[in-house]
Amino acid sequence: MKSNIKIFLLCPVPENQKPINEILNFQENFLTNWVFLSKKKYNEKSFSLFLFLLSFLGLTLFAFGKFDSFFSFCFWSFFSTLCLFFLFYFLLFFRWSQLENRLKDSRLFYEEGSWYDGQIWEKPLFLIKNERLLCSQKIHPVVQRISKTILILFYLLIFFFFLFQIF
Repeated sequence: MKSNIKIFLLCPVPENQKPINEILNFQENFLTNWVFLSKKKYNEKSFSLFLFLLSFLGLTLFAFGKFDSFFSFCFWSFFSTLCLFFLFYFLLFFRWSQLENRLKDSRLFYEEGSWYDGQIWEKPLFLIKNERLLCSQKIHPVVQRISKTILILFYLLIFFFFLFQIF
């Protein structure tokens, strides 16, 4: 056990580039920590964030936009909120899937000093097993949840786009 700790402490990867520290940073960040909540709380947070964006964009569009009717105002505020929400979830998905890939990989690419000084560190076997277990138990369900949300948002965007084409 003591040799495992020594190997981990002798890891040349800077602290801010270690995947485990990235997970801890994600859990502390208020924009990314709510993806670990239960399904009901996750849906409540997502819906409240959507309503906040809808009210903010609705007020902004109402103040600066010129619309023919109330229907077009409602449509454009809802559509722009869906687009922003989709973009937010897409970026969230990208960050979590990138972290998932870094945890699954047996090598860790890191930069010591600057952009041209990239190195590769081979993870020890015990760390590979631990990180893959963490990935399968904690990170993969989060990535799946976010991807399902993105799929729902995508279908909603297509639906409203075709609805606008009809009217």
